[in-house]
Amino acid sequence: MPQRVGLWQSLYQSLASLKLSVFIFLALAAASVLGTLLPQGITEHELHQNFSPTAVWWIEKLGLHDLYRTGWFRSLLLLLCLNLIVCTLERFPKTLTLLRYREDHIDPQKLLKFAHHKELTSRLPWDDIQERITRTVSKEFGPVRRFDAQGSYSAIAEKGRWSLLMVYVVHFSVLIVLSGALVGSIFGFKGFMNISEGQASDQVMLTEEDQTVHLPFQIRCDNFEASFYETGAPKEFRSDLTIIEGGKESLKRTIRVNDPLTYGGVTFYQSSYGSSVRRAEVEFRDLDSGKTYQLTLPYREPVEIPGTKDRVQAMQFQQNMAQFGPALGLVLFREGLEPSGSWILVDMPQFHGNRIQNYQIKVNAVEQSEYTGLQVKRDPGVWLVWLGFVAMLTGIGLTFYSSHRKLWIWSEPTPEGKSSGKVILAGRTNKNSLAFEQDFAQLCEQLHDELNPDKKRK
Repeated sequence: MPQRVGLWQSLYQSLASLKLSVFIFLALAAASVLGTLLPQGITEHELHQNFSPTAVWWIEKLGLHDLYRTGWFRSLLLLLCLNLIVCTLERFPKTLTLLRYREDHIDPQKLLKFAHHKELTSRLPWDDIQERITRTVSKEFGPVRRFDAQGSYSAIAEKGRWSLLMVYVVHFSVLIVLSGALVGSIFGFKGFMNISEGQASDQVMLTEEDQTVHLPFQIRCDNFEASFYETGAPKEFRSDLTIIEGGKESLKRTIRVNDPLTYGGVTFYQSSYGSSVRRAEVEFRDLDSGKTYQLTLPYREPVEIPGTKDRVQAMQFQQNMAQFGPALGLVLFREGLEPSGSWILVDMPQFHGNRIQNYQIKVNAVEQSEYTGLQVKRDPGVWLVWLGFVAMLTGIGLTFYSSHRKLWIWSEPTPEGKSSGKVILAGRTNKNSLAFEQDFAQLCEQLHDELNPDKKRK
């Protein structure tokens, strides 16, 4: 009658399965290919512009435009971590048993069945034979461990025993890399900042979400410069930045494309540039009362309309909106109502759409300034990824270029007495058998010469 397996034991056996490891690796590889082919962090507008409605639905449903932060991708990473841990726990005790095992006797008949073995004889005295075996093997192969054997010489020499553990170094390094990826995915962020010349900001707009992250310091753009080819294509653009922390200037640095600035674990990349509004002179005419208000609107700062509880804020600016020229995006805040906004065409003051609620609006002047576009990234797990990468290279290198080599030596005096003896050597390796065969043959020749000095080859 088959033995019933409990739920936890069944789950443990599933997590210890190598088939599960292969499946997870293939799933992660397929997901990474999708994440490479599909641009990450693209906006909803760009999705609808470049893909069909059906493709957009699947991309948004699976989060493929921000794949590495999706719950299912993180779950795959976590599942792979659990799989590696359980596989290691399942196999590590067997490896420890092999490492701790020490033979206490040698059967010479078994040595003759090894693929690599050699029989030697010597006419030297028995004590001299033992001393020469120990000296030669220790010098040419490794330390010799002798057994207490009545009337015979029994010993083992081995090297690279620790190489059995290298596969677990690789396992551990993969866990470190996956942990770093999870830490970066959960606690890191990626966004952008548009900073006008002379202005400072600590707000980062996240790429994948309509949210803002506040940095523990401010970054100021002191100067922005751009150079162009004769065709008009941008040749180089650079920003002179200052980090302000605790009200003091902590760092000054010029950044260019592919030459970022890292401060406080946050990296700033030069990614774009453009023009923004510093302030705008705007005229509001109340269609109900007929009153006209002249307001100066600093960019993205709310201003109250005199004599009312209404507030207005310049939120966005476009140089050429839908081929209608420059446009200023205004938002009106009124008590008890949802904020309402509209694009106000700067060069078309009589346009009927230049209106919000009961206000007819006209833009009299716009003061623009250059701004630098910075891509901002924080990845607290990157040092774990680098540490795991170095450990992985070390583990893989030692796994493939080291081996566990073991040598058995047995010898006893010949029946004629202690004036001669015979020797049996046998060896084995867990990898790179061809190289071991050559080394074993060389060791046998060296030992033969030591045991038969009168027949030593010249």
